[in-house]
Amino acid sequence: MNKIIMDRKKWMIFSVLVLAVSIAVLVSVFFVYKNIKENAKGPAPSRITESIISEMHYTDLVEVSPNQLFRHYSIPEGVISDSSLYMSKSSDSATELACFLLQDKSKFEDLKDAVTDHINSKAAGFKGLNPTQYNLLKNYVIVQKGRYVLVSVGSNASADGKFFNDLFK
Repeated sequence: MNKIIMDRKKWMIFSVLVLAVSIAVLVSVFFVYKNIKENAKGPAPSRITESIISEMHYTDLVEVSPNQLFRHYSIPEGVISDSSLYMSKSSDSATELACFLLQDKSKFEDLKDAVTDHINSKAAGFKGLNPTQYNLLKNYVIVQKGRYVLVSVGSNASADGKFFNDLFK
């Protein structure tokens, strides 16, 4: 009788141990899968901005050369791995559309600080000259989806953000 109780205790310990290991393996697989999914190669930022421009029928935007990006944004080294920037053809307009691919999604705050500095600098130039454009800059949209970040300034900025989110559904 004593041996039967001991065998039950051993089986109980063994069962709990197997359950704990199974849960640990399941959680590990979940985190590995999530990490692979987040870092998977997705569309290039240029394809995202082109899609938005096409969908929203923008005609007043011109692409800024990638080597000119740092003249507009002071993004720290190692924050982004790719980008696409479009700005208005007219110097009287603050309209802008940018998509950035972060090195790692944890770099979002670094990019957000650079975007805020850029927007504030641009807004200072429009403040006294063009109140409409100044308000567009103050109501800019920044949206993060995984490693992708969209920045939109313009009268359709919120629609740009919605379309950006829809691209990743």
